[in-house]
Amino acid sequence: MSKIKRAEPKLPAELPASLFEEAMDDHYITNCRISQETIDFEAERALHIDTVVFENVSFVDIVWPRSEFVDVVFINCDLSNADFSRCVFHRTEFRNSKLMGTNFVEAGVRHTLFTECVLNYAVFGFSLCTFSKFENSSMRQADFYEAELKETIFSACDMDEINFAETDLKGIDLSTNRFENIQVTIEKLAGCTVSPNQALAFARQLGMRITNDV
Repeated sequence: MSKIKRAEPKLPAELPASLFEEAMDDHYITNCRISQETIDFEAERALHIDTVVFENVSFVDIVWPRSEFVDVVFINCDLSNADFSRCVFHRTEFRNSKLMGTNFVEAGVRHTLFTECVLNYAVFGFSLCTFSKFENSSMRQADFYEAELKETIFSACDMDEINFAETDLKGIDLSTNRFENIQVTIEKLAGCTVSPNQALAFARQLGMRITNDV
């Protein structure tokens, strides 16, 4: 088992307040706190966001593919339907934020935390998640099709109807999460930890009949 732990964002004790467009310098934003804004900025090219806290910010259908986020925290933000495809997130945190339908396709999600978030319908297909954690979040019908999960933790999440098809779940612990139905590739379940009730659900998916008769 790896001894490496998720690295937290490296942020100073205080950051100067700024408005989003004032903080931007040639598609770079760094060392600031942005609060109480509605952002609908359409990026002409990739953004580089470093050492920034976004708090109570609403992002309106933003399209920021291939952007890079390092040491960034989102608190009470609405990022629903944002396009973060092929983005890189490193030491990033999403706290109590809404990410309904957010697109993380082919993203690199490294040392990143999602806590108390709404991730229903979010898409992580073909993404690489390493040393990251999803906790106390709603992930109903989220899509992790053919994602690569390394040292990734799912804890106390509602993941009913989540899609893990073609995703290797070896080393992944699903036992503390809640779901009635889940999409998986049976051949890629080996080494996945589940609760007894979840094991019964998977058995039913395989077409097995469960009986209490001895």
